[in-house]
Amino acid sequence: MTCDCLRELYANSWDFDFEVILVDNASVECDPENFKQEFPALRLIKSNENGGFARGNNLGIAVAQGEYLLILNSDTLNLDAGISRCVNYMDAHKAESDLAGVGCRILSPDGSMQRSAFDYRTHSYSLALNNSVMSFIASKLNISKFRDDEYVQAMHEKEHAVQSMLGAFILLRKDAVEKSKPFDPDFFMYCEEIEWGYRINDHGYRLMYIPDVSITHIGGGSSTDPAKRAINDKQFHLSVLLLVFKQDGYWGILIYNLLFMLNFITNSLLMPFRNQKAKEAHRDLLKWTWYAVRHQGILLKYFKPSFASSAFPLKVSIVEEMAKK
Repeated sequence: MTCDCLRELYANSWDFDFEVILVDNASVECDPENFKQEFPALRLIKSNENGGFARGNNLGIAVAQGEYLLILNSDTLNLDAGISRCVNYMDAHKAESDLAGVGCRILSPDGSMQRSAFDYRTHSYSLALNNSVMSFIASKLNISKFRDDEYVQAMHEKEHAVQSMLGAFILLRKDAVEKSKPFDPDFFMYCEEIEWGYRINDHGYRLMYIPDVSITHIGGGSSTDPAKRAINDKQFHLSVLLLVFKQDGYWGILIYNLLFMLNFITNSLLMPFRNQKAKEAHRDLLKWTWYAVRHQGILLKYFKPSFASSAFPLKVSIVEEMAKK
């Protein structure tokens, strides 16, 4: 999969100079030197440990020489038009010093659209909508558009500024990254690009989404084993909790706990009246949220609500190991 992506990058006759930096996050599938044999121009960085998405990308960002940085997942294809369009977009708007980066439409292999541009922030308000009653009231008051599929589809059809973008494909000005700092290494997987987008915006920059070109993102390319789904779900909810903590501090954790109690009570009472699919979805939501709540003591002990505060990223293996002590 990684080779397919690299072949596309090197096969194109780009009208600009470029370098490709591949970070091997202590993978076990093959010898990373194999990539150098097929792609001699490749700059290979080998990490001694799997530090996660944020730390892996930061290793590449630290040595990148280009004017622009393209954060690109290895499970992406059909890149030519997307890369060219985004580079041309940044060049055409170079005079706009507040423009930090741009992303384009991202499609699944079957051609369906992936949610890749987010014009809202994940915080206590959005988490409150996990409660069925509050979600119903918010929808009636028309204050939860980002939960509406038609609204999301419409937003992916127009060029506009966003709060964050999917980390599979983001083109950024290097100087904007240097000023706002790279990915927060506290995040192991999930939510790191969301926090990054918020921080870039908070530094006075804009992130733009353009819909007129697309790339293909296979999705889950580095974690295809179905048995890992539960691990990924655990990690996602740990990352959401960390994201709330980064933004709202200890008050955010308190609100997170209160919302969980409210969700548990109301969603449990409504459970008999739901269809089977809804029952399973809400049970999973409560189960994984409870997992994050049970381990929040570790988060509060070793993390601070500020950038790059920890000695290690918050990942499932660390949480479960430390919980046993």
